[in-house]
Amino acid sequence: MKKVILATLFSAAVSFTASASNAPANVKYVGDTHFAPFCKAVINNDVKLFKIALNRFVGELGSSQKRVLNRVLESNSVTCAGQDLVDFAQSRKATAIDSFISTKA
Repeated sequence: MKKVILATLFSAAVSFTASASNAPANVKYVGDTHFAPFCKAVINNDVKLFKIALNRFVGELGSSQKRVLNRVLESNSVTCAGQDLVDFAQSRKATAIDSFISTKA
């Protein structure tokens, strides 16, 4: 029984490591990296990561996922490579994130 559980945990860890390494190797986070999960989600064009980032800041930036989204989309809020999230998503051709933002905001 222990071998089955260990094998399952090992395979889960290997699959997590493989999925976590999908980020481009030439990306470097500098400055205030507190909001880097939003930039990472855009770089990977991954709505699931974006939602996780929104949920992470519920309570800190707003009382709901929608309020957090509105807050990070405000001017002079979260920036990635000097651009706001919408412009960054468009410049990176992150169509899934761009669609999510436009339907939820």
